[in-house]
Formats: sequence, structure tokens, C-alpha cells
Amino acid sequence: MPDRRVVAAAATLLALTVAGCSDDRSDEPTTGTGTDSGAGATGGTGGSAGYERVATDDLSVSPDGDEVLADCWNGICRWDATDGSLELVPDRGSVAVAPDWSTVATVDDGTVVLEDLDSGETVSELAGLADDDVADGSPVTAVAYSPDGELVAAAGLDDDGDERLMVWSVDGDEVASLRTSGEVHRIAVSPEGNRIATAGNGPLEVHDLVKGDTLEVSSGEGGTVAWSPDGSLLLGIGADGQPLVWDAETWTPVAELRGTRLHEAAFAPEGETVALTSVDETSVTLWDPIRDARRAKELEGHTDAPGAVAWSPDGAVVYAVAADDGVLGWDAATGERAPTDFEVPEGR
Repeated sequence: MPDRRVVAAAATLLALTVAGCSDDRSDEPTTGTGTDSGAGATGGTGGSAGYERVATDDLSVSPDGDEVLADCWNGICRWDATDGSLELVPDRGSVAVAPDWSTVATVDDGTVVLEDLDSGETVSELAGLADDDVADGSPVTAVAYSPDGELVAAAGLDDDGDERLMVWSVDGDEVASLRTSGEVHRIAVSPEGNRIATAGNGPLEVHDLVKGDTLEVSSGEGGTVAWSPDGSLLLGIGADGQPLVWDAETWTPVAELRGTRLHEAAFAPEGETVALTSVDETSVTLWDPIRDARRAKELEGHTDAPGAVAWSPDGAVVYAVAADDGVLGWDAATGERAPTDFEVPEGR
């Protein structure tokens, strides 16, 4: 498992090593170190950044579907979704992007800093995670916005060195502070904003912000977590690394996809189709866990294993990002490659 002391946000690369970095699998895609060229850069994760051009931890599509965003080795990459042209925002990085694209979250030691996406100006600072024993990185291991953009959740170490989940309003007011049973690498806030799922070195947990309690779900370790658009389903990792879907009321498993080792996943904006990637496959899988527990489509085109996946707001296009290929898109209905070729940032 990774050394929590070096899980930090480098200003030129998304440096939170999440989605399975705790699985101790040598063939799993890694996120790299980046360079120490930006404000607030705190070092990296010891991965293969020297050979990566685009970070694979996160991928975001603008609310109007016109742009796609990911972190690159030398800044934030913003692509035009129509012609694939690249706009590089140099010497900046992010660990999460607001759903409305107003702000991005960065990490400065134990503080989560929200910056205006366009100007880079600080909007608010979210304090509460800190550990004096972490000397060479950040105690923060994961950050996520709620779907409505009103909340920000972050996991990491508190002043006592305990694993903790903190939740704030985007204005900086503390909403909740909850213990977690292990180091958290992935956070997903439910559509209603009242439940937060976490995954990492411990079991998958669901934290109820209204009741203030935590439910431990029988699962594997690592992987990602994703809520269905209506909050009725939660996808995470099973005991053997496979994608597993639970009913979010009874917490009974309702579907699993054997033969796939889950890396990243995202539900379509409407409906129950999931786009997911595997730690040892170059294809992206479209899967409907309720109507058809088998693989629905395999989206081909990447030459190395992709990481994060994202949907266009209308659900018509699926995007995935790989370290060297950058971003590719597919028609979700036909599985055919979208006509847009996304420009890849210059090599290092």
C-alpha cells in the first residue's frame, strides 16, 4: 500500500493515488510524480510520471458538454470536445473539479483549497485535516465534490493521526467529521448529498451525514465507488477485485461482473449503464448491471490501460483517459469511436 505521507497534490499533476493504489498489484496503472514547478507542489507518488503525459485519476466534462478536462504533467488540460484542440493551463493542478466547473480543489499540506478554475484565485480554504508527523507530503488522501457542488468531502489524517472524513460547505463551514476504518483513496457523495461512500485500504464504508453513523459494507479493498443517478445503487469493488453493485437501501449485492478487475467507473447521467475500466485491459466496458449482468459493449482504441471515465451530460458520448493516449471518446449507443481526435500534450 502507498505511504500516506507522499499522497499529495503536485501542482502539475493530479497526485492523489486513488482507485486501487492500495491493492499491491504490480501491473496496475500508476499515477506519477509530476514536477515541483507549481505553487503548492508537494512532491509525488513515486509512480511512472516520467512516462505519462496525462494523469488518469480524474476526468471531467463541462456542464454544457463543450469541454473535457484532466490534469497533465505540465498543467491542467482543457480540450474542446468538438475539435479536440487543447488549451493548457500551465503550472496548475487539481484533485477534484466542481460539477459546474466553477472551481477546482487543490491541496496545500492539510488544507483543501478551492480555486477559481479560470483565474486560479483562491475562493475558500477548508481546514481540518492535518498531522504533524506527515513531513514530506499531505495528510489528505482523497477529495470529492457533491453532485450539486454545494459540499466538498476530503479524507486523510487528523491532528491525532487518525483516519478521518471531513465534509464542508464550499464556503468553508464544517458540516461533518467522521472516523474511517482505513486510508481512503476514493470518495463519492450520493445524489441527495446525505450519504458519502469511501473506499481504500479498508472496507467500503457509507457515512450518513444525517444520522452521523457509518455502515461497513462487505467488499474488497481499493477500487473506486460510484452512485447511480437516483442513489438507489452503489458500485464498488468485490472481494476478488470485480465490479460489484449493491442495493443502496438493503445493502445486498444485486450484480457483479466476473473476470474484470475494477479500476474506475461512472454511471451514465440517466439510467443504470456503467462505463468502467479494468486494471489490466485497454478497453472500456459498458455494463448494465440490472438489465444484463454480462458485458454490453467493449470500447476499443486505447493502447495502454485507461483510468478515469466520464459521460457527456446527455449520455451520448463516453470518454476515457490513458496516460500516453490522452482522452478518447465513443458513441455510447453504437460503441464506435467518436470522430474527435483529442490533441495530446507535448512529451516531457
